[in-house]
Amino acid sequence: MSDYSKTTNFTAKDSLSTGDPAKLIKGANFDTEFDALVTAVNSKLDSTDYASTAEAQAESATNKVLSPSHFADWSDDNGGMVGDIQALADPGNDTLLGWDDTAGAVIGFTFGDGLTFAAGLVELEHLGIQDLEDAGADKILFWDDGAGKCDWLLPRWGLEFSGTNFQIANQAVSSTVPVKFTSGVLGWSSASLTELAASGVTQAQDGMLVSNNGAINVMPWDQAGLPVVTADAAQTFGLADMNTIQVLTGSTNRVWTIPKNTTTALEIGAIIILVNSGTGNLTITAAANVIIDSVFHTAAATAQSDRVLDGGTAALIKTAVDTWSLAGDIANS
Repeated sequence: MSDYSKTTNFTAKDSLSTGDPAKLIKGANFDTEFDALVTAVNSKLDSTDYASTAEAQAESATNKVLSPSHFADWSDDNGGMVGDIQALADPGNDTLLGWDDTAGAVIGFTFGDGLTFAAGLVELEHLGIQDLEDAGADKILFWDDGAGKCDWLLPRWGLEFSGTNFQIANQAVSSTVPVKFTSGVLGWSSASLTELAASGVTQAQDGMLVSNNGAINVMPWDQAGLPVVTADAAQTFGLADMNTIQVLTGSTNRVWTIPKNTTTALEIGAIIILVNSGTGNLTITAAANVIIDSVFHTAAATAQSDRVLDGGTAALIKTAVDTWSLAGDIANS
């Protein structure tokens, strides 16, 4: 747009005397002035060149002039965000631009404890969380009071993550581990353990594991003697008699019988110590097809009998299936 500038000073010509050639106004002078006026007028904007309120808010026109009042109409439209931003005062510190839906206005968020804003970055600054890097694996966030900060807790020694579960890992028994753990259930199996070697056993200090009525107990070596069982009756040896000292009391003659293996399967290597402390005779008799191997009988003889002397002691040892060795204070019955 251009403004009109006057070329000919017509008022100055009025003061000139009649007949003065300069007083004459030529048509060209008028054309020059009128052309300048037309140019200036034509370059000015019409009212239709200014955007209306609706056009400002719709942002549809591309060849309209936006007046300050209509710019305000536009900035206050669509929730008034632009207008709100324009109205915000300098907060004097780092803030985040945000929308307060309750107030229906744009606001500047300030930073509370645990957040920092510097160089365009918003960071956590609380309990050391901001210093943690990607753990690269499933871990638990915990507070390390000794270090005074948060840190990652790594599952170890039988703990694991399974999905979102933190659990004890399943453990199978092995030659060195008798404990098993399956789906939260603890179990025990000593069957897979490698045989343990022992040396330098101290009688008063060392011991061994035994089953005490189904409960596992440690038996000191100095208490690991054979149980003593007294009897004054005839009997056939059973499983409970293995590795015991059988003492005959009383004055009546008694017969103690070794059973056939198919009847009672005492372990090979079982030992029964026989003590005749009474005044009656103690006779050890083998059942049919059972061998007593002693100084009085060959290893092939079956169903034989020997007698433990009065006040004597003898050892009865199972050396094979249906074969027992008898030695000590004995006599041929």
